[in-house]
Amino acid sequence: MNILITGATGFIGQHLVQRLQQDQHTITVLSRNSSKASELLNVPALEWDYATQDVPAEALHDCQIIINLMGENLGEGRWTKARKHEIYASRILSTRKLVAAAPDSLQAFVCGSAIGIYPGTGDDLYDESYAVPEQLSFMQTICHDWEQEAARIESKGVRRVSIRTGVVLGHGGMLKKLLPVFKLGLGGPVGNGQQWLPWIHLEDIVSVYCNAALDTRYRGPVNAVSPHPARYREFATAFGNVLHRPAFFPTPAFILKLALGEAAALALNSYHIAPKRLLEEYGFQFKFDYLPAALADLFNHH
Repeated sequence: MNILITGATGFIGQHLVQRLQQDQHTITVLSRNSSKASELLNVPALEWDYATQDVPAEALHDCQIIINLMGENLGEGRWTKARKHEIYASRILSTRKLVAAAPDSLQAFVCGSAIGIYPGTGDDLYDESYAVPEQLSFMQTICHDWEQEAARIESKGVRRVSIRTGVVLGHGGMLKKLLPVFKLGLGGPVGNGQQWLPWIHLEDIVSVYCNAALDTRYRGPVNAVSPHPARYREFATAFGNVLHRPAFFPTPAFILKLALGEAAALALNSYHIAPKRLLEEYGFQFKFDYLPAALADLFNHH
């Protein structure tokens, strides 16, 4: 298949490009720094600044699948007003432009989303049947608007999938930030440690994206999280164990808020999410469905 990918230099994107190349698909990427992207990924890359430019026409020639991973990193920097605008616009505007430019050859549009669309409180278990309320948090607003923009492509007869991604475990993302703290033996449960952590191993999220792109049964919102979520306290213990470090000192919530500002909500909220559609509709086979095995895979042979 001819596949166009945006946000390909990111944590998930790099591994996704690799997997799709192995499977003999033809990949083109759009990037704000095409020479860097092309060098990093070893695929053709075209320059695209979503904020000021239309999607380059040559990127869309004979394009059959678009995978849109574009979006400013939520975990980088404090959420100032300007930063919030970037986080929002990088997702909404890029999606809007890609949908508008969709060629007749397009069969599927797979777009990022996040578990941030759910309330993020308490122990209630949520799946894709959740009805988004009128009053939304900043994270819910981003995810809701992002999915709405992507859904517009359905009016062109194109299959659309929005991947509601959880916390991806791999050598990057959240673990990369937590690693120095845990290596010092200072990692531990955040706040009371009872929050739910909706995690997924990097290999599994890459498989979800590949399936969403190529399996025509996939459509609409899909929760990409392990079927066995863990509480933060369990996560801290398991992460400490694979690093052979103690992990019982609670990390006070205010320290996180000081360091991350509003982005700390991602670590302090409780997201109890089920991958209902992956399991029940698509029969998805998780390679890593339990947290200790997922962490052991990442850290025990490095």
